[in-house]
Amino acid sequence: MLFCNDADLLYWEPEVARDASFASQTLATGTGDITGTTFTRTAGASFLTQAVEPAQVLVLSGTAAGCYVITAVPDASHLTVSVLHDDLFPGTGPAPDPVGRASDATGATYAVRTFFAQRKVVSDLLTQAVGIVPGTATAQSTVILNPEALRRACVLGTLQMIYSAVAAAASDPAVFNLRADLYERLYRRALLRAQVDLDLNGDGRPEVRRSPGLVRMYRE
Repeated sequence: MLFCNDADLLYWEPEVARDASFASQTLATGTGDITGTTFTRTAGASFLTQAVEPAQVLVLSGTAAGCYVITAVPDASHLTVSVLHDDLFPGTGPAPDPVGRASDATGATYAVRTFFAQRKVVSDLLTQAVGIVPGTATAQSTVILNPEALRRACVLGTLQMIYSAVAAAASDPAVFNLRADLYERLYRRALLRAQVDLDLNGDGRPEVRRSPGLVRMYRE
């Protein structure tokens, strides 16, 4: 289970998919046209076979330069995109009709990027922090009933990983180290505040509430 998506990262760092491209995973590149909320690739492989999905980020250059959220993948050559706004992804699914509108552009260079790898690492750490260890019987029977409680921590931990990687490769890492340190502090704070409800026996009701920021000690 992943506790945040790429769009969540943009609320904290609107240009992270452009500025930290080296740390991201690039799924598709090329040129295309954007009209309103529809992006059409000029040529290339299918978005569907390239694993492009909603909540990933379309990075454009030129007159429409910026990072836009992918809200739908209608077919192999088209994406529905939106500028970021508060109601774009209510709950766990994308809004069916994006409200934000990007500037029109023709022949813009694009890249579809994701930070899936970093989000997966942080999500796995958070899962273990509430006592769900992969490969154990407990992990098979335990369900997190309110995964949204871990979204903030997942975002902050992911950004910390991203900027640590960028700093390690930068000729002048000072600014990136500052960001990494900031997000590490915010991540630890978010761990302490998160309260996760766990269903231990599959009945759909919480049997225990845990915080990923608290150390649990067991007597053997």
